[in-house]
Formats: sequence, C-alpha cells, structure tokens
Amino acid sequence: MRAKDIRQTKQAGEVTIQLNLIVMVVFSVSLILAAALVTYGLVKKSSSSIPGKTASHTGGESNVDTSLDVPKAQDIPAWGQFIARDFDLEQPDEYVDYETDTNRAETWVFENMTPDGVRAKMQSAGLTADQIADAMQPSRVAFANSSTVITPDDDLIFSLPEQTRAKLYAVLAHFPANEFMHFPFCFGTNVFVSWFGDGKIDGETFSLLKKLVYVRGETVCFSDLVPLLQRVPDEKKRQRLVKALSRQSALLLGIRIWPDTDIDKLLGYWAWAPGVKVIDARPLLESMKRLPNGGGVGILYLLPPFARERLYTYPLPSQLGDPTMDCHWSTMNFFNATPDNRFSDPKYTSAYIAANFYPIAKPTAYGDVVLLLDENGSAIHSGVYLADDIIFTKNGNNFAQPWMLMRLKDLVAEYTTDVPPRVVVYRNKNW
Repeated sequence: MRAKDIRQTKQAGEVTIQLNLIVMVVFSVSLILAAALVTYGLVKKSSSSIPGKTASHTGGESNVDTSLDVPKAQDIPAWGQFIARDFDLEQPDEYVDYETDTNRAETWVFENMTPDGVRAKMQSAGLTADQIADAMQPSRVAFANSSTVITPDDDLIFSLPEQTRAKLYAVLAHFPANEFMHFPFCFGTNVFVSWFGDGKIDGETFSLLKKLVYVRGETVCFSDLVPLLQRVPDEKKRQRLVKALSRQSALLLGIRIWPDTDIDKLLGYWAWAPGVKVIDARPLLESMKRLPNGGGVGILYLLPPFARERLYTYPLPSQLGDPTMDCHWSTMNFFNATPDNRFSDPKYTSAYIAANFYPIAKPTAYGDVVLLLDENGSAIHSGVYLADDIIFTKNGNNFAQPWMLMRLKDLVAEYTTDVPPRVVVYRNKNW
C-alpha cells in the first residue's frame, strides 16, 4: 500500500529523479522521523527446533509454521526455491501521535493553472455547477506564482461521488504539492474491508472513511486524511485510525533447502554480492541440506549488511544534517557496508549513475536497479532486484516507511495513478 505514508510519511518526501536517457537529474527532499520494528530470519521448523523460540530482531533464527513449507518444484531456479508469505507492518505506537493533528486545512493545488483552467478541470471531472461554485468562492481561492490553490470545506469534500473524486484527484495527483493525491493511501480491493472492518477502527469512523475512498487502477485509494481526522472527535479513535492506515503489506521471504539442493549453484547466485560471505552462508545451507527433509533459511542471510540490518525496520529519528533516507538513497547504498550519504545529493547521484550503470531490458540479476518512471520521465521510485519478481525497497523517506520486500507487480500497482509507471532497469558496469 502506497500511501501509508502517513505522510509526512511516504512519498510526501519521496525524491524524484529525472532521466535524460541514462542520466538521473532531479531530486526533492523532506524530513525523516522513525522507529525500529522487527526483522525476521526465516528458518523452517524442523526436528531440531527449540519450542517457543522467537524471531531475532537482527535476523537470526526463528521458527516458522510448517504451513510455510512448499512442495518441491520440478525446475528450481539459480536463486533457489522461495518460501514466501505476505504479512502486514504497522507504524509503531510511539509515532502515531505525529499524524493525529487536526489543526490543518485541506488544500488543492493546481500548478501552472489559472482559476479558469481549474474551473474547466473540475467540470470535466464531473463536479456539479454548485460544487464548482462552492469551491471557487473568492475566499477559498488564491492565485500566485502561476498556480491556483483552493481550500475546500469539509462538506464539499464529503459530497464528491466516488467517480468524481477519482477523476479530480487523478488531476491533482500530477502535482507533488498535493501529497495525499500524489501518493495516496492504497489498499488492494480484496483487503480494504477486512483491514478496516475488523474492529481496528470503530464503525462510525469506518463509515466516514468509506465515503472518501476511490478506485485507482486495481487499488482502493484514500487521500483525505485531514478532513476525516477533523470529523473524529475522540483522540484514541484518531490514533486507531492513523495506526490502521499505516498498515503496509510486505513480503516475508526464505529459501527452501532440499537434501539434493545444489548449494554451489545457490551460492553462485547470492554470494557474489559484497558483504555476503560464503564462509558464513555455506555452513548454514549445508546444515539445512543434511536434515532428513531439508529445511529453510531466511533471505537475511543472503543480503549485504546494509539491507540485513534494515529490512522490516523503520529509520531512527533524524537529526539536523542527516541524509534523506528515501528509496533512492537506499537503492544506491544497498551494497555499501557504510552508507554513502553523497547519494542524498542529486547531482552526485546523477553523475554516478551515468558513469557506472547501463540500461537493460528487464531485471534478471541480483542487484539490478529498478526505477519506476512517470509520464514525464521522472523516477518516482526505485528499488533493488533480488530474484524472481522480488524487490528490496523503501517507500518514502520518513518514519512511517520501513525497508521491506515487495513483488514488482505490487510495487507498480501502488505507484499507478491514471496510468501505470514505466519500469526501467539499470545494471552496474563493473559486474
């Protein structure tokens, strides 16, 4: 889900990169706040398991229900046979209060557009004459620096039909100033009711939320956090709402090791990476192989230190002068034992990409860099390809966004506005 950005959250502060052929050009920045969550190692339960043992925060052993086991594949790829499970991450309680402030006003920013142009856009989106007149009242409209800013009242926002809201917010999504439209909270159509109708929030709040959602592509989206919070008078109910909205779908990943698994082939795919030591990985893989029916290892054992230490965690609170730890910073530092904060500088990053990477048709090797481009050629997101369709990524640069694994198709769906983003892939010239 994309906008769990509980925005300062997510992409409100996401950096964008403008590509000119191979060169990346433009970044934008914002503040980072955060807290740690839990990280997982994935080891299949076996006869040698210790009952009650729990997941280590740093990715050590953890018992996993045997339902995660999989039948042996006939054709196992070089990276091995994955054991995968979808699970949900929620923002830590300590940071929910940052987002429950009701002393804010909703604004619609139409960049490089006159009030007459805005009126036409509203009409084409399906707003009625009365709704347009309400929105365009002189007291609610400001025109400056070639942009029109509207401050709609709550009644207007709640009165928009779903299709009208979807069309209008698709227009607003093109302008980064509209952070909640540009990067809304997104939920799969098959999980929205189960996520919010399961008692996580009270019935009245859920009813209000349902009035404000709209469909974009194959996802249910929500952009009107400010007006919704203002209609929830109870502080604890607002906290529960924000926590529920912060929920994100991530992927728990391990590799199934069979008694006849080719360990050399497996290590040939994973262990070339800087920071992944054969001397550390081989003993564990071989020990799993010696079990009567094999076992499993968590993907953390095959990730470099940067990713291993951060996966499923939130960044710590930032200090003045700290780097912008967004998706691009995370992508470029994936193989660095010590993060290179120069990747917070767009000029440096652009030059580095141009000098050290080349484009390829699709991701096929561990470490390929995956970029999602909007219709203007700006890279609105990036991640590191692991294998199959699995991406290591961070959806934003602040406390509400953990480092996690996602399927590429799900990542594309989350960054789809009125059109899907274009996927481009780069590979390091030195590999």
